[in-house]
Amino acid sequence: MRAGVRRWLVAGVALTTLIAIVGAIARWPTRETEVRAATVSTPSSAHASIRPPATTSAAPAAQSPVSQSPSSTAPSSTAPSSTAQPTVAGVFVAAGVRQWLHCQGSGPLTVVVVTGLQTPASAWASVRPTLERITRTCVYDRPGLGRSPARHDTTRVVDAELYARELVALLAAAGEGRRVVLVGHSFGGLIARAFVAIDPTRVRGVLLAESVTPHDPTTGAYWAEAGHRVNMVASSVAASPPKASHEPAFGRLPLLVLSASNPEGDHLGGPTYGQPPSRTELWRTQQRAELALSDNAIQVIARSGHVLQQDNPAAVVDAVRALVTAATTGKFLQCKNIWHDDKATCR
Repeated sequence: MRAGVRRWLVAGVALTTLIAIVGAIARWPTRETEVRAATVSTPSSAHASIRPPATTSAAPAAQSPVSQSPSSTAPSSTAPSSTAQPTVAGVFVAAGVRQWLHCQGSGPLTVVVVTGLQTPASAWASVRPTLERITRTCVYDRPGLGRSPARHDTTRVVDAELYARELVALLAAAGEGRRVVLVGHSFGGLIARAFVAIDPTRVRGVLLAESVTPHDPTTGAYWAEAGHRVNMVASSVAASPPKASHEPAFGRLPLLVLSASNPEGDHLGGPTYGQPPSRTELWRTQQRAELALSDNAIQVIARSGHVLQQDNPAAVVDAVRALVTAATTGKFLQCKNIWHDDKATCR
């Protein structure tokens, strides 16, 4: 009798334990694969005080707000195969701010896209998938743009150096970008140049796409982004080569200056910024002057308005490919026939 009771007790304990284990497994968190939100082609307002924002012929669709709940913002990592690098996507906390980052693709170098003023990463949707097939590519939103939450300090004045340091911290927090090729568009070019000054050993190449240049007399003292004043004087200082140095600021770092054939407006055939011809010519002169940053530099003039990645995505893709090739092989950048197919001229 006692033996039978003992057997029933043992069986009951075993069943209870099994139910508890099954329940615990059901409650284990799972790593969800990234769900991509619809991307939006957003026109750039990068020139700000240089050029009034132009209205495009077709207004872009409104970007859907992204929930800031933990499930949608927690960084995730998914690896499609054992040989591919995992996709990283989410909001990371670094340098006291929260920034959304997306990295995908595989390769020895990581392309990091630094967007223009007030421009979210979604504006690069037309070229990002192709760049990801060339090498690993990261896009991100600065605080208050796209999927990145706003800063807690709403009164802080920002500049290119602050943005560059926050990008360095973001890549470190995500475990990304040990060797990078920076792609800086418009105001993002100042951030890219400040990044090189802060962390030069990590940078393997730079693409300055219609980049704002330091100390441009037409920029004024302040611009604005995400409700913050952007100190353009401090930004110019952060992006400027050391005055005491007579050597190129980038040394022999591969540098490709990608300029627009018609920088007078956002897009070819669209509204212009309404600036006098002298300012447009000054812009072109400053674009050419950027070649002095490196002994390994070329300029490509693409048939495009200021927003190159939307008007002539092929030229942007080939520019990145040329930089990645030069950086991985150690060879100098050269003008080749590829630019003819992109409706672009290489110098």
